[in-house]
Amino acid sequence: MNKMTEPADLMGFNNKLLERMRDMHRSWLERLLEIRQIEAEFGTRLLTAKNASEATAICNEWMTKRLETIANEQQIFAAGWLGLISDATKMIPATSTSAPSHDQTVAG
Repeated sequence: MNKMTEPADLMGFNNKLLERMRDMHRSWLERLLEIRQIEAEFGTRLLTAKNASEATAICNEWMTKRLETIANEQQIFAAGWLGLISDATKMIPATSTSAPSHDQTVAG
C-alpha cells in the first residue's frame, strides 16, 4: 500500500466508524423509547385492572413484550458490534502491510 494513501484510508475508516457508532446510538435510543412506551402502556393497563386474574394476564403480556423487545435490542447491538469488528479487521491488514516486518528491520 502506498504510504501517501494511509492517512486518507485511516480517516475514511474513522469517519465510517463514527457514523456506524452514531447509528448504533440512535438505534439504542429508539429502543429505550420503545421500552418506555411499553412500560407506560402496560403500567396504565395494570392500574386499571379490575381483578387479580386480569392483572396477572396484563403482567404476563407485559413481560413477554418486554423480553421480545430486549432480545431484539440485543440482536441489533450484537450485529452492530460485529460490523464494527469486521470493518476494523479489514482495515488492519491494509495498514499493517506498509509497516516493516521484523525481518526487514533486522536485515537493515
